[in-house]
Amino acid sequence: MIALAILAVLAALWLATLIPRTVTIFIIAAFIAFGVQPVVVFLEQRRVPKPLAISMVFVGLLVAIGIALLIIIPATIEQGHMLASNGPLFVSIAQAWLTNFETWLHGFVPHVDLKATFNIQNALSERLGAIAGGTIASVGTVLVNAASGLFIAVSALVLSFFFLLNDRQVAEGFAQIFPPRRRAIARTVAAEIGQVFGSYIAGQIAVSAITGLVVGVASALVGFQFALILGILTAIAYSVPIIGMLIAQIIALVISAPQGPGIVIWVQVIMFVTARISDSVLVPKIMGSSVGISPIGVMFAVFAGGELFGLPGLILGIPAAALIRILWKYFADPWLQVQWGGDVPAPPAPTSTPAP
Repeated sequence: MIALAILAVLAALWLATLIPRTVTIFIIAAFIAFGVQPVVVFLEQRRVPKPLAISMVFVGLLVAIGIALLIIIPATIEQGHMLASNGPLFVSIAQAWLTNFETWLHGFVPHVDLKATFNIQNALSERLGAIAGGTIASVGTVLVNAASGLFIAVSALVLSFFFLLNDRQVAEGFAQIFPPRRRAIARTVAAEIGQVFGSYIAGQIAVSAITGLVVGVASALVGFQFALILGILTAIAYSVPIIGMLIAQIIALVISAPQGPGIVIWVQVIMFVTARISDSVLVPKIMGSSVGISPIGVMFAVFAGGELFGLPGLILGIPAAALIRILWKYFADPWLQVQWGGDVPAPPAPTSTPAP
């Protein structure tokens, strides 16, 4: 039985490699469904009919997307052009910092020549030239990819609506995969996966958005030119545990340098203080202990996911670890208890809406 299950998983993974676009649409749709499910459940608890609750959530989502397309994205592009036009200045500042650091380090280790080893200006100039040439040569590819991305996004939204509207049928279909004596556990597993993933994704989006909004507004108030880009960068970086904000602060240090030491200090203080407030106030209040993983487990999941799969692994390492914990709890642990002669506990009843 175990061998057949392993073969089935391997066959499913092989099939997924043959239909990457379809798999991408389903994964994005599942994440959207998981992310908005807590809001739908909240509305249902206020006696809003389920179809109406789902429609209200998706109307709000479409309004947010419309605002982003009409206001946020054009302003971001404008600041991006301004940032790109100042690129040589940023490179010169970075090279000057490296030169000063090399001079300081030379007093301690005379044989180290950082300037010869890391010539940032030449390296970035070559890289920017290659990027510019590649962009001009691949305008058609960019347009095709944009159209493909739009198709995937629209398809994922429609599919996520279907997932939410038929979540019980989807969960029951998941349970039918298992033998009859295991279906009760499968339903419980589906419910717990839905609760954990929904709480994590919705909470992470809320915390990241609030953190990015506060950083963007506060940095704009102190006169930072690229406050909108910094707010978006912060929101994205905060979703990458442990190292995301560190990278964002290094980037902010470089792009704020042309405005002088005062702006640099203000921006760094704003980002650091906002992130610490989010860590100590927003995360416990909004996300709580939704994934049920110890801090050591979180760190291991993040670093292991990043090493294995890059940026997607950094972002998805924690929910993947939560999924492994749930599967271990309901399948591996009872089997080990049987092998060791222990009693198998009865599965708890589902406490939430089944997973989409």
